[in-house]
Amino acid sequence: MDFDLCLKGAGGGAGRYPLIDDRALLACAQSAARPPWQAQRLALAQGVLPARYDKNLTAISFAEQARICSARVVVCGCGGLGGTILTLLARLGVGRLRFADGDRFAASNLNRQWFADTTRLDQAKTDAAREQLKRINPFCELEARREFITAANVSALLADCDLVVDAFDNIPDRLLAARAARDQRVPFVHGAVAGWWGQIVTLLPDSAVGLDSIYGSRRARDPAESALGVLGSAAAVIGSMEAMEATRLLCGRAPAYADRMLYFDGETGTTELVPLG
Repeated sequence: MDFDLCLKGAGGGAGRYPLIDDRALLACAQSAARPPWQAQRLALAQGVLPARYDKNLTAISFAEQARICSARVVVCGCGGLGGTILTLLARLGVGRLRFADGDRFAASNLNRQWFADTTRLDQAKTDAAREQLKRINPFCELEARREFITAANVSALLADCDLVVDAFDNIPDRLLAARAARDQRVPFVHGAVAGWWGQIVTLLPDSAVGLDSIYGSRRARDPAESALGVLGSAAAVIGSMEAMEATRLLCGRAPAYADRMLYFDGETGTTELVPLG
């Protein structure tokens, strides 16, 4: 790849790094017959920062940004939580996003699901997610799986990933994915939301606790919980916190919620940390 061309006209970035904008980097990728995600990694390897990440520095370091741009993350679900998580991780610069959901948009999704709009009703959620994410960040490698998680496909879904993020809306699928993540020695960030309230916890491969510490023997959502509905702002808060936890893990930093659950009460504006186990 001709990085002299890529660097032509590059200005100062966050500190000492030269910047390259999307148009120039896409042109370099095209001229070198490389996919955009690969061109981005090559630019970073040469010490060139894509301008879209300039404001990420110095909250994170250049090395951490490069690490994020090579990371592989699986997001399970493209709805209220998943739409928030995927959007933020794409903007962060995660190198490969694999996401799975077998559902289609309905009118009841419009209050909270970031990829839902009136033109996309009855469209597959994964198709809408792929379209939107490609527009947000063309340098993310996107892998959309239009399927629900099952015991038969969970291992393939989580294969070769660095992190799994839970955006499910039911307990059995969460438990299935959490067990598979542990089997594959991959961190699992759990989040759930109902009404004004939500929760988040991180399970590392060697965690002494699992989601059973939260759900016990429950395998179905409590009818009273289902009756609470889901506020869009509550889903956005929990999804954002999951994305923040994912950012810490992808940077190689310590997670904030390992083996402890953060409980969020949006009605009172309070949070509580609850140790598990």
